[in-house]
Amino acid sequence: MRTMIYASFAMSLLLVGCNSATEKPTEEVKPPAEKPVEDIPEETTTLPERDSTMDVVISVEGEDSTIKMDLVEGSDAMYSMYIDTERYTFVTGEKEDKLMPIDEVPEGYPEVNMTFLYVEDQTPESVKEDMEQVYSMPLEENIISAPVNALSLHGTSGEESDSEVVTIYMMEVDGGTLLIKANYFLEAQEGHGARFEQMLETLEVRK
Repeated sequence: MRTMIYASFAMSLLLVGCNSATEKPTEEVKPPAEKPVEDIPEETTTLPERDSTMDVVISVEGEDSTIKMDLVEGSDAMYSMYIDTERYTFVTGEKEDKLMPIDEVPEGYPEVNMTFLYVEDQTPESVKEDMEQVYSMPLEENIISAPVNALSLHGTSGEESDSEVVTIYMMEVDGGTLLIKANYFLEAQEGHGARFEQMLETLEVRK
């Protein structure tokens, strides 16, 4: 009897050993292959290509005339526009760009110019609040589509011929605000004021 038990036990061990030997080895699981990361080029902003000169019909003091204007480009290629180089000069600077009349303004009159300044990381609304603190004269606020699409402020210091006039344009550009200020006096509203507006109609900003 004992001999039969030992024989059965030995047979069981033999069968277990055979099964273990015939088991297939576990296959190694490989991690999924990583896809190469594609380099996405950053979007670049540029000024539209434009001709160096353009014939423009302007209306000043009720009279239309066709003049040849020259293209100028603002600091850091932020904007371009056509200006009347027979009457005005354009200078780029570290702080701001400035359009000025070639002929001197009569002594005792407010300065005449149009300045351009890029205010980084500020909205037109926040720049407007700053401008309202700068000027003591009442300023009328409007959202306009001409001569440019902008938030604007306009004010006059009085009703005399030499009263200061300012028109401020605040345009959202490239994550900030392009601040344009047209400065002249009341007597020059139909002269310099009208010319400033018609030159601004040719303004193109960086896209």
